[in-house]
Amino acid sequence: MRRRTWFQRLVIALNVFVVVVCFSSAAGLAYVFRQASDVQRYGGLGSTLDQSSSGDPQPENYLLVGVDNSEGLNANDPVLIGRSRASLLSDTIMILRTDPITKQASILSLPRDLWVPIAGTGGDQRINTALSGGGPERLIKTIQQDFGIPINHYVQVNFHGFRSLVDAVGGVPIYFQWPARDLNTGFGVDQPGCVTLNGMDALAYARSRHFETKTGNGGKAWVGDPTSDFGRITRQQQFIKLALKRAIAKGVRNPFVLNQLIGVAQGNVTLDDRVTTQDLINLGTQFREFNPESIATYTPPTTGTTIGGASVLLLDKIAAQPIFALFRNEPVSTNPLHVIRVDVLNGSGKSAQANVVLAQATKVGFTPGTSSDSSSFKTGGTQIHYAPGNENASVELARFVDGQPQFVLDKTLSEKQIVLVTGKDFTALRSDPRDVNDFSAFLATTTTTTTPAPGATTIPPTADQQTPQTPERGMVPATPPGETCG
Repeated sequence: MRRRTWFQRLVIALNVFVVVVCFSSAAGLAYVFRQASDVQRYGGLGSTLDQSSSGDPQPENYLLVGVDNSEGLNANDPVLIGRSRASLLSDTIMILRTDPITKQASILSLPRDLWVPIAGTGGDQRINTALSGGGPERLIKTIQQDFGIPINHYVQVNFHGFRSLVDAVGGVPIYFQWPARDLNTGFGVDQPGCVTLNGMDALAYARSRHFETKTGNGGKAWVGDPTSDFGRITRQQQFIKLALKRAIAKGVRNPFVLNQLIGVAQGNVTLDDRVTTQDLINLGTQFREFNPESIATYTPPTTGTTIGGASVLLLDKIAAQPIFALFRNEPVSTNPLHVIRVDVLNGSGKSAQANVVLAQATKVGFTPGTSSDSSSFKTGGTQIHYAPGNENASVELARFVDGQPQFVLDKTLSEKQIVLVTGKDFTALRSDPRDVNDFSAFLATTTTTTTPAPGATTIPPTADQQTPQTPERGMVPATPPGETCG
């Protein structure tokens, strides 16, 4: 069995301090100030961390790293089976963005198998190798170099910390609609219903990559989650919200729990030495009314492949940009066409036509792809190639083309990718779109539908809607309507 690690302890640990600040009395705050000063620190990051400008509160990015080590665990602990006690891997990497202005918290989960250039090595590798090969500095530099995302603070938590935090709040309730298990991590729920996971069970759940539910053959057979890591990430992001809700509820009502949470953080959480206790108190004050359900969660779009005999994930750089822009604190395009990537092939033979048309597509709001010559300059009528299920996006491009472009289904294209092949009849892209009803006959003949055509939207998206959250993937337990859990 390959070594894998867990996830949620990170955000829980960081928000221990937010909970403490938001729901303590004045005397409690003084206690927190003293106790939080004893949390372990990681020094030496220096200029590696992005220096926030002084002045008014502003968004910050916390790099949250889960380390696969045995600190604090008994030598016979079952979680250590098949693992080296000296290991220090970062199979769990998240970026938590806090915006004190909008009171919004966002989480970007970076899959451990993401294949990227590793800072300072001159080569590409899985992103989870950066920490073990060069410490937090290399991991931070890799993220900044490859994604352009500034990192303001660093937070690291170990196995023991996760389990202890869950136990300190009395466990985390999750509603399982079906029996569930993972034979690799030892997780198991025999009966459907609301189950409160203790620290041991929660760790097994959060680490689960081989999640199964008893939903096959009328509830008699076990069915595995085919999405593997992506399903795990989705379940982990759900667990974060549930755990934070639990911590807030327990922290409000039980000062003893408050003391336990800070004690756990002291022994199992490491912060960079630039995080002051006052920073933590300010963060909690700014998020006094924070609702964990409002956390926006993201996972960058990727495609799987094999490199050197190993399964890895390649980043879809074009599609990931709107997500990365949020964590860079850059304005996200309000033009809904930006979610559609357009590649242009010159099929007419007119000099430099592909480059010119791609620039025109970019100007009206599409995300630019590539431009090149087609395999033939004998294309008579202009063509728009699209992937299955991408009919609406192809129509959005057709609205900027005069005449009657030919729609061509191409199963080799990726989702949201459109290829425009210019023909002898092509002149230029329009600056204003045609009526979408001009293509109603084409849309009526398709059997696959997608989300509503972006260009047909009559009400512009709000600022919170401009960056779509990652769609849920995998088997994820959820409380059914009419039921309560926790």
